[in-house]
Amino acid sequence: MALIVTGAVVVAWIPSFIATAYAEEPASEYLANPASGWAFLWEAVTASRNPRLGTADAAMQQAAQVWAGAPAVASDVSLRAIPAEWTVPVAPGGTAPAHARAEARPEDELNWVVSGRVGNGPEQVIGLLDYRTGRVEWDIRPLAGAAR
Repeated sequence: MALIVTGAVVVAWIPSFIATAYAEEPASEYLANPASGWAFLWEAVTASRNPRLGTADAAMQQAAQVWAGAPAVASDVSLRAIPAEWTVPVAPGGTAPAHARAEARPEDELNWVVSGRVGNGPEQVIGLLDYRTGRVEWDIRPLAGAAR
């Protein structure tokens, strides 16, 4: 009986462990609540049906077009699970977005986090692309202090 209960507990948390590999933050939310892990798994399965940006190459091509020049230039993409509200990190010495754009609110959980440089600054997050639709979910532009 103990083996069956242990097996059921392990199976209940398997999606949570998978989700933590893709979580931008906080990954512990998936481990604390196995329902969140199952919700992530459901999102991943449903989003994987003909996504516009289904590969890193497709996402990088889109990112390179959107962030092609000053002030922000894309250099890499990473598929991540982004919570409904996410305070976008600013690398030490990096450029902050305008105050009103400090948080991203993507519609779907799976997004490509776009990294790049703003001017001559360090590598940092400069945007989010929706995995399913390819639309820009968040953009570092306009920059803090820039005219709107």
